[in-house]
Amino acid sequence: MPAEARARKSHPYRCPRCDAAFEVTYLDDRTGDRAHLPLASAEAACPACGHRRSVSLPAGAERTLEVERNEGLEADEGGGG
Repeated sequence: MPAEARARKSHPYRCPRCDAAFEVTYLDDRTGDRAHLPLASAEAACPACGHRRSVSLPAGAERTLEVERNEGLEADEGGGG
């Protein structure tokens, strides 16, 4: 039986220092007994200014953490259309 592919998940954040929007992305492979593991804390640095913040991820996912600036979220600000 082939192993299930790990799901890539992402969550949007905004830097409290410079207000840049960014995505924290990770691979979530919680299946079976691993699905019951507690969350782990990891540090994510703002890609614009480097300010670090703590984020909660599934245990083990901190090894696959990626942070990318979210230009689309910043462009959507200003409302109306």
